[in-house]
Amino acid sequence: MIVHSIFNDVLGPIMCGPSSSHSAGCARIGLQTRLLFGREINKANIIFDANGSYPETYIGQGSNFGFTGGLLGFKTDNAKVKDSVEIAKKMNKNIWFSKQKLFSRHPNEALINVYNEKDEIELSVLTFSTGGGMFEIVELNSFPVFIDGNQEQIFICCQSEYSIKLTELLQLYNLSITSSEKNNQILFCLSSFDVTTKEKLLALENQQYILWIKHAPVIMPVEMQSKPQAIFSNADGALQYSNTTKKPMWEIALDYELSISKASKEEIWQLAEHTYNIMKQSTIPPDPTTTPMYGFLPYKAQEMKQSLKNSSAIPTGVLNNATLAAISVMENSCAHNIVIAAPTAGSSGVIPASIITIGEDLNLPKEDIIKGLLASGLIGSFISNNASFGAEVAACQAENGSASAMAAGGIVQLLGGTTEQAFQAASMALQNMLGLICDPVAGLTEIPCISRNVSAIGNAVLSANMVMWGFNPVIPLDETISSMYDIGQKLPSDFRCTCQGGLCTTKTGQFLSQSLLIKREKL
Repeated sequence: MIVHSIFNDVLGPIMCGPSSSHSAGCARIGLQTRLLFGREINKANIIFDANGSYPETYIGQGSNFGFTGGLLGFKTDNAKVKDSVEIAKKMNKNIWFSKQKLFSRHPNEALINVYNEKDEIELSVLTFSTGGGMFEIVELNSFPVFIDGNQEQIFICCQSEYSIKLTELLQLYNLSITSSEKNNQILFCLSSFDVTTKEKLLALENQQYILWIKHAPVIMPVEMQSKPQAIFSNADGALQYSNTTKKPMWEIALDYELSISKASKEEIWQLAEHTYNIMKQSTIPPDPTTTPMYGFLPYKAQEMKQSLKNSSAIPTGVLNNATLAAISVMENSCAHNIVIAAPTAGSSGVIPASIITIGEDLNLPKEDIIKGLLASGLIGSFISNNASFGAEVAACQAENGSASAMAAGGIVQLLGGTTEQAFQAASMALQNMLGLICDPVAGLTEIPCISRNVSAIGNAVLSANMVMWGFNPVIPLDETISSMYDIGQKLPSDFRCTCQGGLCTTKTGQFLSQSLLIKREKL
Protein backbone atom coordinates (compact mmCIF):
# COMPACT_ATOMS: atom_id res chain seq x y z
CA MET A 1 0.00 0.00 0.00
CA ILE A 2 1.13 3.53 -0.80
CA VAL A 3 0.70 5.76 2.26
CA HIS A 4 0.06 9.46 1.80
CA SER A 5 1.33 12.52 3.61
CA ILE A 6 -1.14 14.84 5.29
CA PHE A 7 0.57 17.90 3.82
CA ASN A 8 1.51 16.55 0.41
CA ASP A 9 -1.81 14.93 -0.39
CA VAL A 10 -4.58 15.98 2.02
CA LEU A 11 -4.14 19.53 3.36
CA GLY A 12 -2.61 20.69 0.13
CA PRO A 13 -1.43 21.64 -2.33
CA ILE A 14 -1.37 25.39 -1.94
CA MET A 15 -2.48 26.36 -5.42
CA CYS A 16 -4.21 28.64 -7.89
CA GLY A 17 -7.79 27.48 -8.34
CA PRO A 18 -10.02 26.11 -9.68
CA SER A 19 -9.22 22.35 -9.62
CA SER A 20 -6.72 20.33 -7.60
CA SER A 21 -6.71 17.38 -10.01
CA HIS A 22 -6.99 19.42 -13.21
CA SER A 23 -4.97 22.52 -12.20
CA ALA A 24 -2.56 21.69 -9.36
CA GLY A 25 -2.02 18.04 -10.26
CA CYS A 26 -1.25 19.09 -13.82
CA ALA A 27 1.12 21.80 -12.60
CA ARG A 28 2.99 19.24 -10.51
CA ILE A 29 3.17 16.89 -13.49
CA GLY A 30 4.48 19.73 -15.66
CA LEU A 31 7.08 20.72 -13.08
CA GLN A 32 8.30 17.15 -12.60
CA THR A 33 8.51 16.79 -16.39
CA ARG A 34 10.52 20.03 -16.61
CA LEU A 35 12.95 18.72 -13.98
CA LEU A 36 13.27 15.36 -15.74
CA PHE A 37 14.09 17.19 -18.98
CA GLY A 38 16.79 19.01 -17.06
CA ARG A 39 16.67 22.34 -18.82
CA GLU A 40 14.31 24.95 -20.23
CA ILE A 41 11.48 23.56 -22.34
CA ASN A 42 10.69 25.35 -25.58
CA LYS A 43 8.42 22.85 -27.31
CA ALA A 44 6.02 20.31 -25.82
CA ASN A 45 2.81 18.54 -26.77
CA ILE A 46 0.35 17.49 -24.06
CA ILE A 47 -1.84 14.70 -25.46
CA PHE A 48 -5.06 13.87 -23.61
CA ASP A 49 -6.73 10.49 -23.68
CA ALA A 50 -9.77 11.04 -25.92
CA ASN A 51 -11.92 8.95 -23.58
CA GLY A 52 -10.83 10.73 -20.41
CA SER A 53 -12.03 13.82 -18.56
CA TYR A 54 -9.41 16.31 -19.82
CA PRO A 55 -10.83 17.05 -23.30
CA GLU A 56 -14.09 18.44 -21.87
CA THR A 57 -12.66 20.21 -18.83
CA TYR A 58 -9.07 21.26 -19.55
CA ILE A 59 -9.98 24.92 -20.14
CA GLY A 60 -12.71 25.34 -17.53
CA GLN A 61 -10.74 23.60 -14.79
CA GLY A 62 -7.35 25.04 -15.65
CA SER A 63 -5.41 22.05 -16.99
CA ASN A 64 -4.11 24.29 -19.77
CA PHE A 65 -2.41 26.73 -17.42
CA GLY A 66 -1.57 23.97 -14.92
CA PHE A 67 0.49 21.91 -17.37
CA THR A 68 1.98 25.04 -18.96
CA GLY A 69 2.94 26.61 -15.65
CA GLY A 70 4.67 23.45 -14.51
CA LEU A 71 6.56 23.12 -17.79
CA LEU A 72 7.73 26.71 -17.30
CA GLY A 73 9.05 25.72 -13.86
CA PHE A 74 6.35 27.27 -11.65
CA LYS A 75 5.36 25.56 -8.40
CA THR A 76 1.67 25.23 -7.55
CA ASP A 77 1.75 28.09 -5.03
CA ASN A 78 3.13 30.56 -7.60
CA ALA A 79 0.41 33.06 -8.52
CA LYS A 80 1.89 33.19 -12.05
CA VAL A 81 0.52 29.72 -12.77
CA LYS A 82 -2.90 31.11 -13.71
CA ASP A 83 -1.28 33.38 -16.33
CA SER A 84 1.18 30.80 -17.61
CA VAL A 85 -0.46 30.26 -21.02
CA GLU A 86 -0.05 33.96 -21.82
CA ILE A 87 3.45 34.00 -20.30
CA ALA A 88 4.48 31.04 -22.47
CA LYS A 89 3.22 32.78 -25.61
CA LYS A 90 5.17 35.93 -24.77
CA MET A 91 8.27 33.76 -24.30
CA ASN A 92 7.65 32.15 -27.73
CA LYS A 93 7.18 28.72 -26.19
CA ASN A 94 5.44 26.19 -28.41
CA ILE A 95 3.23 24.29 -25.97
CA TRP A 96 0.03 22.82 -27.37
CA PHE A 97 -2.75 20.41 -26.45
CA SER A 98 -4.31 17.61 -28.47
CA LYS A 99 -6.24 14.41 -27.90
CA GLN A 100 -6.00 10.85 -29.14
CA LYS A 101 -6.90 7.40 -27.91
CA LEU A 102 -4.32 6.42 -25.30
CA PHE A 103 -4.61 3.55 -22.84
CA SER A 104 -7.57 4.73 -20.70
CA ARG A 105 -5.91 3.43 -17.56
CA HIS A 106 -7.02 6.51 -15.62
CA PRO A 107 -9.65 9.20 -16.30
CA ASN A 108 -6.95 11.90 -16.03
CA GLU A 109 -4.43 10.39 -18.43
CA ALA A 110 -2.05 12.50 -20.50
CA LEU A 111 1.07 11.83 -22.55
CA ILE A 112 3.64 14.63 -22.64
CA ASN A 113 6.22 14.75 -25.42
CA VAL A 114 9.06 17.23 -24.95
CA TYR A 115 11.17 18.20 -27.95
CA ASN A 116 14.87 19.08 -27.96
CA GLU A 117 16.83 21.60 -29.96
CA LYS A 118 16.90 19.22 -32.96
CA ASP A 119 13.09 19.07 -32.92
CA GLU A 120 13.22 15.45 -31.74
CA ILE A 121 11.17 13.97 -28.90
CA GLU A 122 13.79 13.63 -26.18
CA LEU A 123 11.42 13.00 -23.27
CA SER A 124 8.06 11.26 -23.26
CA VAL A 125 6.10 10.68 -20.05
CA LEU A 126 2.73 9.03 -19.48
CA THR A 127 0.98 10.68 -16.55
CA PHE A 128 -2.05 10.39 -14.29
CA SER A 129 -3.47 13.16 -12.13
CA THR A 130 -4.94 11.02 -9.38
CA GLY A 131 -6.95 13.58 -7.38
CA GLY A 132 -6.34 16.22 -4.73
CA GLY A 133 -3.17 17.44 -6.47
CA MET A 134 -1.54 14.00 -6.41
CA PHE A 135 -0.03 12.58 -9.56
CA GLU A 136 1.84 9.63 -11.00
CA ILE A 137 4.26 9.40 -13.89
CA VAL A 138 3.99 5.76 -14.92
CA GLU A 139 6.10 5.67 -18.08
CA LEU A 140 9.38 7.40 -18.89
CA ASN A 141 10.40 7.08 -22.53
CA SER A 142 8.18 3.96 -22.71
CA PHE A 143 9.80 2.32 -19.66
CA PRO A 144 7.54 1.59 -16.66
CA VAL A 145 8.35 3.84 -13.69
CA PHE A 146 6.63 5.28 -10.66
CA ILE A 147 7.28 8.96 -9.96
CA ASP A 148 4.98 10.89 -7.62
CA GLY A 149 7.22 13.73 -6.44
CA ASN A 150 7.64 12.33 -2.94
CA GLN A 151 11.06 10.69 -3.34
CA GLU A 152 14.22 11.61 -5.20
CA GLN A 153 15.13 9.23 -8.03
CA ILE A 154 17.71 8.92 -10.81
CA PHE A 155 17.07 6.96 -14.01
CA ILE A 156 19.98 5.64 -16.08
CA CYS A 157 19.45 3.98 -19.47
CA CYS A 158 21.97 1.92 -21.42
CA GLN A 159 22.03 -0.75 -24.09
CA SER A 160 21.31 -4.21 -22.69
CA GLU A 161 24.79 -5.42 -23.63
CA TYR A 162 26.26 -3.01 -21.04
CA SER A 163 23.81 -3.90 -18.26
CA ILE A 164 26.22 -6.16 -16.37
CA LYS A 165 28.94 -3.53 -16.45
CA LEU A 166 26.58 -0.85 -15.18
CA THR A 167 25.06 -3.17 -12.56
CA GLU A 168 28.47 -3.95 -11.11
CA LEU A 169 29.25 -0.25 -10.95
CA LEU A 170 25.97 0.67 -9.26
CA GLN A 171 26.36 -2.08 -6.69
CA LEU A 172 29.41 -0.27 -5.35
CA TYR A 173 27.08 2.36 -3.92
CA ASN A 174 24.65 2.21 -1.04
CA LEU A 175 21.34 2.72 -2.85
CA SER A 176 18.14 1.03 -3.93
CA ILE A 177 18.17 -0.40 -7.50
CA THR A 178 15.37 -1.68 -9.72
CA SER A 179 15.46 -2.17 -13.47
CA SER A 180 13.34 -2.90 -16.53
CA GLU A 181 14.24 -3.90 -20.08
CA LYS A 182 12.70 -2.97 -23.42
CA ASN A 183 13.88 -3.04 -27.04
CA ASN A 184 17.43 -4.10 -26.11
CA GLN A 185 17.72 -1.25 -23.64
CA ILE A 186 17.65 -1.39 -19.87
CA LEU A 187 16.57 1.32 -17.46
CA PHE A 188 17.91 1.42 -13.90
CA CYS A 189 15.78 3.23 -11.31
CA LEU A 190 17.88 4.42 -8.38
CA SER A 191 16.78 5.83 -5.03
CA SER A 192 17.86 6.15 -1.37
CA PHE A 193 21.22 7.73 -2.19
CA ASP A 194 23.15 10.50 -0.43
CA VAL A 195 24.33 13.78 -1.96
CA THR A 196 27.83 12.51 -2.77
CA THR A 197 26.48 9.39 -4.48
CA LYS A 198 23.98 11.49 -6.42
CA GLU A 199 26.77 13.61 -7.88
CA LYS A 200 28.69 10.49 -8.95
CA LEU A 201 25.60 8.94 -10.52
CA LEU A 202 24.76 12.05 -12.52
CA ALA A 203 28.39 12.25 -13.71
CA LEU A 204 27.96 8.86 -15.42
CA GLU A 205 26.25 10.71 -18.27
CA ASN A 206 29.73 11.33 -19.65
CA GLN A 207 30.28 7.59 -20.16
CA GLN A 208 29.88 6.53 -23.79
CA TYR A 209 27.80 3.45 -22.98
CA ILE A 210 25.15 5.54 -21.17
CA LEU A 211 22.24 6.50 -23.44
CA TRP A 212 20.63 9.01 -21.10
CA ILE A 213 20.17 9.97 -17.44
CA LYS A 214 17.12 11.66 -15.93
CA HIS A 215 16.85 13.11 -12.44
CA ALA A 216 13.54 13.36 -10.55
CA PRO A 217 13.96 15.50 -7.43
CA VAL A 218 11.38 15.82 -4.67
CA ILE A 219 8.79 18.48 -5.48
CA MET A 220 6.37 17.91 -2.58
CA PRO A 221 6.43 19.95 0.65
CA VAL A 222 7.33 16.86 2.70
CA GLU A 223 10.00 14.43 1.54
CA MET A 224 8.86 10.88 2.15
CA GLN A 225 11.03 8.06 3.45
CA SER A 226 12.22 5.70 0.74
CA LYS A 227 10.30 2.80 2.29
CA PRO A 228 7.73 4.37 4.62
CA GLN A 229 6.69 2.21 7.56
CA ALA A 230 3.47 3.88 8.65
CA ILE A 231 2.46 3.24 12.26
CA PHE A 232 -1.06 2.84 10.85
CA SER A 233 -2.79 3.48 7.55
CA ASN A 234 -6.47 3.44 8.43
CA ALA A 235 -8.89 4.45 11.17
CA ASP A 236 -8.89 1.08 12.90
CA GLY A 237 -5.11 1.09 13.24
CA ALA A 238 -5.14 4.71 14.39
CA LEU A 239 -7.77 3.97 17.03
CA GLN A 240 -5.71 1.07 18.38
CA TYR A 241 -2.64 3.32 18.44
CA SER A 242 -4.58 6.04 20.25
CA ASN A 243 -5.90 3.61 22.84
CA THR A 244 -2.40 2.24 23.47
CA THR A 245 -0.58 5.56 23.65
CA LYS A 246 -3.41 7.59 25.23
CA LYS A 247 -2.51 10.41 22.87
CA PRO A 248 -5.14 12.83 21.51
CA MET A 249 -6.03 12.71 17.84
CA TRP A 250 -3.99 15.73 16.76
CA GLU A 251 -0.88 14.21 18.30
CA ILE A 252 -1.31 10.84 16.61
CA ALA A 253 -1.61 12.81 13.37
CA LEU A 254 1.87 14.19 14.07
CA ASP A 255 3.15 10.69 14.86
CA TYR A 256 1.68 9.35 11.60
CA GLU A 257 3.44 12.03 9.55
CA LEU A 258 6.72 11.43 11.40
CA SER A 259 6.52 7.69 10.66
CA ILE A 260 6.38 8.14 6.87
CA SER A 261 8.36 11.32 6.18
CA LYS A 262 11.78 12.81 6.78
CA ALA A 263 10.30 15.87 8.50
CA SER A 264 10.75 16.69 12.19
CA LYS A 265 7.88 17.37 14.58
CA GLU A 266 8.76 21.06 14.52
CA GLU A 267 8.72 21.15 10.71
CA ILE A 268 5.34 19.42 10.62
CA TRP A 269 3.87 21.91 13.06
CA GLN A 270 5.28 24.78 10.98
CA LEU A 271 3.59 23.33 7.91
CA ALA A 272 0.32 23.10 9.84
CA GLU A 273 0.64 26.73 10.93
CA HIS A 274 1.43 27.82 7.38
CA THR A 275 -1.65 25.91 6.21
CA TYR A 276 -3.74 27.75 8.80
CA ASN A 277 -2.44 31.13 7.61
CA ILE A 278 -3.10 30.48 3.91
CA MET A 279 -6.55 29.02 4.60
CA LYS A 280 -7.54 32.01 6.74
CA GLN A 281 -6.40 34.41 4.02
CA SER A 282 -8.49 32.51 1.46
CA THR A 283 -11.68 33.17 3.47
CA ILE A 284 -11.45 36.87 2.53
CA PRO A 285 -13.83 37.23 -0.44
CA PRO A 286 -12.56 38.50 -3.79
CA ASP A 287 -13.52 42.04 -4.74
CA PRO A 288 -16.15 41.68 -7.50
CA THR A 289 -15.27 45.11 -8.93
CA THR A 290 -11.61 44.25 -9.63
CA THR A 291 -11.44 40.45 -9.86
CA PRO A 292 -11.62 38.91 -13.37
CA MET A 293 -14.45 36.44 -14.01
CA TYR A 294 -13.47 33.16 -15.62
CA GLY A 295 -16.91 31.57 -15.52
CA PHE A 296 -20.53 32.59 -15.55
CA LEU A 297 -21.25 33.13 -11.83
CA PRO A 298 -20.74 36.61 -10.33
CA TYR A 299 -18.81 36.86 -7.07
CA LYS A 300 -21.46 37.27 -4.35
CA ALA A 301 -19.77 36.66 -0.98
CA GLN A 302 -19.23 40.34 -0.18
CA GLU A 303 -22.82 41.20 -1.04
CA MET A 304 -24.17 38.22 0.91
CA LYS A 305 -22.22 39.29 3.97
CA GLN A 306 -24.06 42.61 3.92
CA SER A 307 -27.40 40.88 3.28
CA LEU A 308 -26.84 38.73 6.36
CA LYS A 309 -27.34 41.81 8.52
CA ASN A 310 -30.54 42.98 6.86
CA SER A 311 -32.46 40.11 5.24
CA SER A 312 -34.79 37.54 6.76
CA ALA A 313 -33.26 34.11 7.36
CA ILE A 314 -33.56 31.13 9.67
CA PRO A 315 -31.07 31.58 12.55
CA THR A 316 -28.19 29.15 12.13
CA GLY A 317 -25.62 30.57 14.54
CA VAL A 318 -21.99 29.84 13.71
CA LEU A 319 -23.05 28.32 10.39
CA ASN A 320 -23.74 31.82 9.02
CA ASN A 321 -20.10 32.91 9.14
CA ALA A 322 -18.95 29.44 8.08
CA THR A 323 -21.23 29.56 5.04
CA LEU A 324 -19.85 32.93 3.94
CA ALA A 325 -16.29 31.75 4.55
CA ALA A 326 -16.80 28.67 2.37
CA ILE A 327 -18.35 30.73 -0.43
CA SER A 328 -15.43 33.19 -0.22
CA VAL A 329 -12.85 30.40 -0.53
CA MET A 330 -14.65 28.85 -3.48
CA GLU A 331 -14.98 32.23 -5.19
CA ASN A 332 -11.23 32.73 -4.75
CA SER A 333 -10.70 29.32 -6.28
CA CYS A 334 -12.96 30.19 -9.23
CA ALA A 335 -11.03 33.46 -9.61
CA HIS A 336 -7.81 31.39 -9.86
CA ASN A 337 -6.53 32.95 -6.63
CA ILE A 338 -4.48 31.06 -4.04
CA VAL A 339 -6.38 28.46 -2.01
CA ILE A 340 -5.53 25.15 -0.36
CA ALA A 341 -6.98 21.97 -1.77
CA ALA A 342 -8.29 20.24 1.34
CA PRO A 343 -8.57 17.67 0.07
CA THR A 344 -9.46 19.12 -3.36
CA ALA A 345 -9.98 22.57 -4.84
CA GLY A 346 -13.59 21.68 -5.58
CA SER A 347 -14.10 21.21 -1.84
CA SER A 348 -11.57 23.80 -0.66
CA GLY A 349 -14.11 25.88 1.27
CA VAL A 350 -15.14 23.13 3.70
CA ILE A 351 -12.12 22.82 6.01
CA PRO A 352 -11.28 26.55 6.36
CA ALA A 353 -14.92 27.33 7.18
CA SER A 354 -15.54 24.32 9.43
CA ILE A 355 -12.31 24.38 11.40
CA ILE A 356 -10.90 27.93 11.27
CA THR A 357 -14.05 30.09 11.05
CA ILE A 358 -16.07 27.96 13.47
CA GLY A 359 -13.03 27.58 15.72
CA GLU A 360 -12.67 31.35 15.91
CA ASP A 361 -16.41 31.75 16.56
CA LEU A 362 -15.94 29.36 19.48
CA ASN A 363 -13.16 31.70 20.73
CA LEU A 364 -10.55 28.95 20.51
CA PRO A 365 -6.85 29.89 20.39
CA LYS A 366 -4.91 29.47 17.16
CA GLU A 367 -3.04 26.46 18.54
CA ASP A 368 -6.26 24.56 19.19
CA ILE A 369 -7.55 25.35 15.71
CA ILE A 370 -4.32 24.03 14.20
CA LYS A 371 -4.87 20.83 16.18
CA GLY A 372 -8.29 20.62 14.55
CA LEU A 373 -6.63 20.92 11.14
CA LEU A 374 -4.24 18.09 12.00
CA ALA A 375 -7.15 15.89 13.06
CA SER A 376 -8.96 16.66 9.80
CA GLY A 377 -5.84 15.86 7.81
CA LEU A 378 -5.41 12.52 9.55
CA ILE A 379 -8.92 11.43 8.52
CA GLY A 380 -8.17 12.56 4.99
CA SER A 381 -5.06 10.38 4.94
CA PHE A 382 -7.21 7.29 5.56
CA ILE A 383 -9.33 8.18 2.53
CA SER A 384 -6.26 8.89 0.42
CA ASN A 385 -4.58 5.65 1.50
CA ASN A 386 -7.58 3.42 0.91
CA ALA A 387 -9.78 5.15 -1.68
CA SER A 388 -9.43 8.37 -3.70
CA PHE A 389 -10.20 12.08 -3.64
CA GLY A 390 -10.60 12.14 -7.41
CA ALA A 391 -14.06 13.08 -8.69
CA GLU A 392 -13.09 11.41 -11.95
CA VAL A 393 -12.64 8.20 -9.96
CA ALA A 394 -15.38 8.34 -7.33
CA ALA A 395 -17.46 11.48 -8.05
CA CYS A 396 -18.23 14.33 -5.65
CA GLN A 397 -18.67 11.98 -2.70
CA ALA A 398 -14.86 11.65 -2.89
CA GLU A 399 -14.42 15.45 -2.83
CA ASN A 400 -17.09 17.17 -0.74
CA GLY A 401 -17.96 13.88 0.96
CA SER A 402 -14.34 13.43 2.03
CA ALA A 403 -14.03 17.07 3.06
CA SER A 404 -17.19 16.81 5.15
CA ALA A 405 -15.87 13.68 6.87
CA MET A 406 -12.55 15.39 7.58
CA ALA A 407 -14.36 18.46 8.92
CA ALA A 408 -16.62 16.42 11.19
CA GLY A 409 -13.63 14.74 12.79
CA GLY A 410 -11.81 18.05 13.12
CA ILE A 411 -14.82 19.64 14.80
CA VAL A 412 -14.88 16.83 17.36
CA GLN A 413 -11.23 17.66 18.08
CA LEU A 414 -12.22 21.33 18.57
CA LEU A 415 -14.94 20.22 20.98
CA GLY A 416 -12.54 18.11 23.03
CA GLY A 417 -13.98 14.76 21.93
CA THR A 418 -12.15 11.47 21.70
CA THR A 419 -10.49 9.88 18.70
CA GLU A 420 -13.27 7.30 18.56
CA GLN A 421 -15.91 10.03 18.50
CA ALA A 422 -14.03 11.87 15.74
CA PHE A 423 -13.99 8.74 13.60
CA GLN A 424 -17.67 8.14 14.24
CA ALA A 425 -18.52 11.70 13.21
CA ALA A 426 -16.41 11.36 10.08
CA SER A 427 -18.11 8.09 9.19
CA MET A 428 -21.56 9.62 9.64
CA ALA A 429 -20.72 12.67 7.54
CA LEU A 430 -19.43 10.50 4.71
CA GLN A 431 -22.42 8.16 4.97
CA ASN A 432 -24.69 11.15 4.44
CA MET A 433 -22.99 12.03 1.16
CA LEU A 434 -22.59 8.60 -0.41
CA GLY A 435 -23.59 8.52 -4.06
CA LEU A 436 -23.08 12.23 -4.65
CA ILE A 437 -22.24 12.70 -8.32
CA CYS A 438 -19.81 15.18 -9.88
CA ASP A 439 -21.51 17.33 -12.51
CA PRO A 440 -19.75 20.72 -12.73
CA VAL A 441 -21.81 22.86 -15.09
CA ALA A 442 -19.71 23.98 -18.07
CA GLY A 443 -16.74 22.18 -16.52
CA LEU A 444 -16.37 24.89 -13.86
CA THR A 445 -16.27 24.53 -10.08
CA GLU A 446 -19.16 26.99 -9.64
CA ILE A 447 -22.55 25.25 -9.90
CA PRO A 448 -23.21 23.07 -7.94
CA CYS A 449 -19.77 23.00 -6.31
CA ILE A 450 -20.09 26.16 -4.20
CA SER A 451 -23.41 25.19 -2.62
CA ARG A 452 -22.18 21.63 -2.06
CA ASN A 453 -19.30 23.04 -0.02
CA VAL A 454 -21.86 24.79 2.17
CA SER A 455 -23.99 21.68 2.57
CA ALA A 456 -20.85 19.71 3.47
CA ILE A 457 -20.23 22.13 6.35
CA GLY A 458 -23.73 21.77 7.77
CA ASN A 459 -23.45 18.01 7.42
CA ALA A 460 -20.11 18.01 9.26
CA VAL A 461 -21.35 20.17 12.13
CA LEU A 462 -24.52 18.14 12.66
CA SER A 463 -22.64 14.84 12.41
CA ALA A 464 -20.16 16.02 15.05
CA ASN A 465 -22.96 17.25 17.30
CA MET A 466 -24.95 14.02 17.01
CA VAL A 467 -21.94 11.93 17.99
CA MET A 468 -21.10 14.26 20.90
CA TRP A 469 -24.71 13.84 22.06
CA GLY A 470 -24.31 10.07 22.00
CA PHE A 471 -25.45 8.89 18.55
CA ASN A 472 -23.52 5.96 17.03
CA PRO A 473 -23.48 5.69 13.20
CA VAL A 474 -22.63 1.96 13.60
CA ILE A 475 -20.67 1.50 10.34
CA PRO A 476 -16.95 2.07 11.09
CA LEU A 477 -15.12 4.79 9.19
CA ASP A 478 -12.90 2.36 7.26
CA GLU A 479 -15.94 0.46 6.01
CA THR A 480 -17.68 3.67 4.99
CA ILE A 481 -14.56 4.77 3.08
CA SER A 482 -14.48 1.41 1.31
CA SER A 483 -18.17 1.73 0.46
CA MET A 484 -17.63 5.23 -0.94
CA TYR A 485 -14.91 4.00 -3.26
CA ASP A 486 -16.97 0.99 -4.36
CA ILE A 487 -19.95 3.22 -5.15
CA GLY A 488 -17.71 5.57 -7.12
CA GLN A 489 -16.35 2.73 -9.22
CA LYS A 490 -19.90 1.58 -10.02
CA LEU A 491 -21.12 5.03 -11.02
CA PRO A 492 -21.23 5.57 -14.79
CA SER A 493 -18.47 7.85 -16.06
CA ASP A 494 -21.18 10.37 -17.04
CA PHE A 495 -21.46 11.21 -13.35
CA ARG A 496 -17.73 11.44 -12.62
CA CYS A 497 -16.58 14.90 -13.75
CA THR A 498 -16.92 14.34 -17.49
CA CYS A 499 -19.71 16.93 -17.96
CA GLN A 500 -21.83 14.23 -19.60
CA GLY A 501 -24.57 13.90 -16.98
CA GLY A 502 -26.43 15.47 -14.08
CA LEU A 503 -26.82 19.24 -14.09
CA CYS A 504 -24.39 19.50 -17.00
CA THR A 505 -26.98 18.05 -19.38
CA THR A 506 -29.93 20.15 -18.27
CA LYS A 507 -31.20 22.75 -20.73
CA THR A 508 -29.66 25.59 -18.74
CA GLY A 509 -26.46 23.68 -18.11
CA GLN A 510 -25.99 23.02 -21.81
CA PHE A 511 -26.74 26.65 -22.67
CA LEU A 512 -24.10 27.89 -20.23
CA SER A 513 -21.59 25.37 -21.50
CA GLN A 514 -22.17 26.35 -25.13
CA SER A 515 -21.94 30.05 -24.27
CA LEU A 516 -18.50 29.53 -22.72
CA LEU A 517 -17.39 27.02 -25.36
CA ILE A 518 -17.53 29.74 -28.00
CA LYS A 519 -14.68 31.49 -26.19
CA ARG A 520 -12.57 28.36 -25.69
CA GLU A 521 -10.04 26.58 -27.85
CA LYS A 522 -11.28 23.38 -29.47
CA LEU A 523 -9.33 20.13 -29.44
